[in-house]
Amino acid sequence: MESLLSIIGSIASIFGAWWALREAQKSKAWANKAEQIHDELVHRRRLTEVAQVHSETKRVLSVVARIGPSCSQQQAKGVNTADIAKEVEGYVRLVLEQCNHFSNIFGNQAVALCDDLKDDIERLAEAKAVEDKTRFGKSIYYKIQNFMPIVKQLSDDKREHAKTN
Repeated sequence: MESLLSIIGSIASIFGAWWALREAQKSKAWANKAEQIHDELVHRRRLTEVAQVHSETKRVLSVVARIGPSCSQQQAKGVNTADIAKEVEGYVRLVLEQCNHFSNIFGNQAVALCDDLKDDIERLAEAKAVEDKTRFGKSIYYKIQNFMPIVKQLSDDKREHAKTN
């Protein structure tokens, strides 16, 4: 009788070990799947943030264009440059918030752009003379315009990475 109980106990132990191994493999597979989903969510959040910078770059370029390269001195007379400077200032805040997306790939050109825009924003906000309005407006416009290909390339890279996953 003891032998029979011993054999049944051994069979039960083997079955329990097999069952535990099977459940451990399932757990590992689910953990891997959860990690993949987490990585995908993080990537999609980053893609959204980069897309936001891209669309905001286009928007702020159109705002600055009111006193940009195609603006005549006659057109610049009635423009409130302080409002445009506030728009650019908001854009700079957004770019600085998202600058971690630019640092590894592009040598942190986002921070460089923001540093380059600081003086122009202040001068544009204080500009009274039409020549100053157009000069600082053009300067800001060209700096942001030069940043656009960087944002576009990063946005495209993030989208392509999302398609391959």
